Amino acid sequence: MTIVMKLPVVPMAPITSPNIPTGPNWGYQIKWDGVRTLVRLDGNGGVEIFSKRVEPRNDRFPEIIELLRPLRIGACILDGEIAYFDGTRPNFQRVLVGVNRKKYDENLIFVAFDMLYDEGQDIRSFPFKERYERLAAKFPEKQPRVFVTDLVYDGPALWEWVNDREWEGIISRKLDSPYVEAKKHRYMFKKRKEVRIVADVVGIKLKAGYVSRLVLRYEGRYVGHVGGIDAASKKVLKQFMEQHPGECPFPTLSASMKKSDVRWLSVPFPCRVTALEFSDGGILRQAKLLGFGSGNG
Repeated sequence: MTIVMKLPVVPMAPITSPNIPTGPNWGYQIKWDGVRTLVRLDGNGGVEIFSKRVEPRNDRFPEIIELLRPLRIGACILDGEIAYFDGTRPNFQRVLVGVNRKKYDENLIFVAFDMLYDEGQDIRSFPFKERYERLAAKFPEKQPRVFVTDLVYDGPALWEWVNDREWEGIISRKLDSPYVEAKKHRYMFKKRKEVRIVADVVGIKLKAGYVSRLVLRYEGRYVGHVGGIDAASKKVLKQFMEQHPGECPFPTLSASMKKSDVRWLSVPFPCRVTALEFSDGGILRQAKLLGFGSGNG
């Protein structure tokens, strides 16, 4: 008899919050900075992995398939994250490189944090604590590249830990909560540290012929653009772009960027930027300009 384990239309998603809910009915997990992934195992070595949008991703991450195929933990659906661990912390940008290639990379790991089906049984209505305990029981030993993230009960202490080590943030989970799709709940919250980077300005975006925004590159990738430029800087930037015309440094551009009036630079320069987070596509969300230069001098 074939066991049918239906995937959610959308995985349960944490709600961004500046606060950490506390009390005896809350547990906390590290927020792994990676690519959200659902894993469906048939119990006999069959592995299917799906993206946050529940699109098949076996072809994108062959090394994760190779990691999960030997597991014999019964027919189940796991919720977790594919992350790139550089030895110190997860590196989101390196995972994104992995999304677009098929090369084996032993630094990619799979971290599970929830379970939707166990031995073919739908357990999404079960309390999170029970789902987590069932999940943890399937992985009694933490392997280097496939494991269940810890569940702890002191949120502020975990927040201090991730800040000290410059990790991304924490997830707060209501222990008696069911698995609810998307964000239609008050059971799961994320608090993340602010992203601060030094990016290269590789282009200047114009609006009606005037300097409007700076086009940014970080670790070789397009990460969006930022505004908030004062009048004096706009005057200097206009002169700089006229003196240093260049070519687009990116192999591809989004449709919106292709329509934009961008003057590419032959001489990039650094700027300091803060943002709420990187999106799943690697773009800075709510980017703000802090200043020019690397800030190291």
